Amino acid sequence: MTSRMQDYRMKKQQQGLVQVRVWVPEEHEYFIKSIAKECRPSTPLKIPERYGRRATPIQIRFAESLATINGKAPPEHLYDYHISLSAWIWGLGGRPK
Repeated sequence: MTSRMQDYRMKKQQQGLVQVRVWVPEEHEYFIKSIAKECRPSTPLKIPERYGRRATPIQIRFAESLATINGKAPPEHLYDYHISLSAWIWGLGGRPK
């Protein structure tokens, strides 16, 4: 066992958890998984943090004009992520075709 796995198991044991493996017939798989899912505590979904900064108005206008020229829909969902918007622009060649 690797030291990384040992560290992981020690961390889980310190949290009061144990690893359990159960072999069940294939036809009971769904039932066992549904019971296990109901027994574990529910954790709230983690909302991903925004990475980077918002695109500048110039970048947004450039992306919209590039989309219009190339017959694509403007990437409005990327305006809050300038790195992704830059990748989208790069994917179109960064210039009108």
